[in-house]
Amino acid sequence: MKTRVALILAAATLAVAQTKTPAKSTPPKSTPRMPDGKPDLSGFWQGPLLRNMFESVGGPPFTPAGEAAYRYNMTQSINPEGLCLFAGVPRASISGVPFEILQNSNRLAFLYELMTAWRSIPIDGRPQPPMKDIEESFFGHGVGRWEGDTLVIDSIGFKDKLSWVDDDAHPHSDAMHVIERWSRPDRDHLKHDLWVEDPKFYTKPWTFSRVFTHMAPGKQPMEYACTENNKDLVHGLGFGPQNPELDGKQ
Repeated sequence: MKTRVALILAAATLAVAQTKTPAKSTPPKSTPRMPDGKPDLSGFWQGPLLRNMFESVGGPPFTPAGEAAYRYNMTQSINPEGLCLFAGVPRASISGVPFEILQNSNRLAFLYELMTAWRSIPIDGRPQPPMKDIEESFFGHGVGRWEGDTLVIDSIGFKDKLSWVDDDAHPHSDAMHVIERWSRPDRDHLKHDLWVEDPKFYTKPWTFSRVFTHMAPGKQPMEYACTENNKDLVHGLGFGPQNPELDGKQ
């Protein structure tokens, strides 16, 4: 009798469970757009910090020059961020530190919390100037164009000293070429697809993708004073025992 009652109760429970209305998922909110109809990428964005990124995406083998530069970074160089130098790209896109995007019809700006750095990109489709007219920089010289709803940023003219591709000391040369593709599939997500080539240091190009999430209401990047409480900044920048002729002159 007890067994029969238990079976009846179990069957009833199953029937109730099967008749419950499945929970409805909230549809994503639509992508905001600029007056000209292009997606508005503006907002406060953040993603998780990525470790061992280069290995996870199948980073290509080094050339002999690239192998030598990597050994130098691993044994003799100092992490550039430890010297309060800008991360540049693609490294800034690997960090989990927030950033803000500001956009109008002609230009887009990235305001990074990391080192309170920024870069401003024309997005009117102009070509790159001749290489001789570009001053090398940590973020390179970027120009943007729209391909449908995707913003494509092409960057060249990178510094090749004290600048790493990632947090794991992978180097890049002044020949690095970076193409970023930014898109906003809905209000709360920002997709970033990256293509990198550096024929001096790597045997072939490599790619990387990630998705950033819009920060919660009331949250935004904060002030990031890298030099604050940096107790060995003078020695780290080369004004200590590494360069005794400059010691004490900073």
